[in-house]
Amino acid sequence: MKVMLVDDDADIRLGFTTALRRRGHAVETAEDVASARLLAERSTPDVAIIDVMLPDGDGFALCREIRARWGFPTVMLTARDEDADIVVGLDAGADDYISKPVSVAVLEARLRSVLRRSARPAGEALRVGELELLEASVEAKAAGRVLPLSATEFRLLHELALNDGHALSRSRLIDAVWAQSPPDTPRVVDTAVQRLRAKLTAAKISSPQLETVRGIGYRLR
Repeated sequence: MKVMLVDDDADIRLGFTTALRRRGHAVETAEDVASARLLAERSTPDVAIIDVMLPDGDGFALCREIRARWGFPTVMLTARDEDADIVVGLDAGADDYISKPVSVAVLEARLRSVLRRSARPAGEALRVGELELLEASVEAKAAGRVLPLSATEFRLLHELALNDGHALSRSRLIDAVWAQSPPDTPRVVDTAVQRLRAKLTAAKISSPQLETVRGIGYRLR
């Protein structure tokens, strides 16, 4: 894995660079937006880890620029973990959002997950456990059987499957699933999750499980 790490904290750059290189990854670093642009142009990494607060700009804007100019996936790494900040990061095109502090093992796992998702060809089914999700036809299948999901339930399941193993907040799910007609209350998410969970149970899906993460939201695992 070829990683670009953008952080103005020299200790963080050194710590993650050393640990990731020991795990066999190639790592190049930048301390600000200007040097990150030069590095992205020169090396074209597989994935970038970007801090939100940078001395000559913000990581959100850099993430948007990377998405538009080079297209490789990005992971936001920051101490700001409020839902509003997470939404801004994901809206900027980030593929994941990780709060500090984080262990190298967890960071590496999240980077691999991002690369797996970004490597899936357009139109290819998304597979998670027993589920096969076909975005083009808005169908979810298990053992070859189409599950009786509404369009909203499919979009909800698809968003959770894209982030398999990661807890998603209600606000994140609203932005992804109800973007065209935002609900008046986040309780709409809870109701949709209950219906989706009931249909997965009725179909005898044992993997993945749709879990409630107290204080955060929901995840598939």
